Amino acid sequence: MNVYEGIQTRRSIRKFEQRPVEKEKIETLLRAAMQAPSAANQRPWEFLVVEAKDMLQKLSQAHIYATPVKDAPLGIIVLAKEDSLPFPQYWQQDLAAATQNILLTAVELGLGAVWLGIAPEEDRMTYIKDLF
Repeated sequence: MNVYEGIQTRRSIRKFEQRPVEKEKIETLLRAAMQAPSAANQRPWEFLVVEAKDMLQKLSQAHIYATPVKDAPLGIIVLAKEDSLPFPQYWQQDLAAATQNILLTAVELGLGAVWLGIAPEEDRMTYIKDLF
């Protein structure tokens, strides 16, 4: 599959099979995310891989559209390190690029994925901060 085919075939998946995602595939997803462009190469991202069912259940309560997470085998939370960034005003764009890389790589790996927006909604951001 080439990149264009991945872009054309990517869909938001909200129903997941109950099988674990292989560690190698998780690592590939994270490596793809870290190859995303970022302002001044600041790479403001951190990633939390959540596989514990109780935490996925709690994540599914972040907002009304997050409910599919409760049945997913894992979630990847893309976080920003806001402290001491040379261009802090661009962290959302940087994280969006990293997230898109995850979504496209998931297609290539035969995985289903969905992007669940948290930022810039303060209540959602607070929920995640408090949870972790």
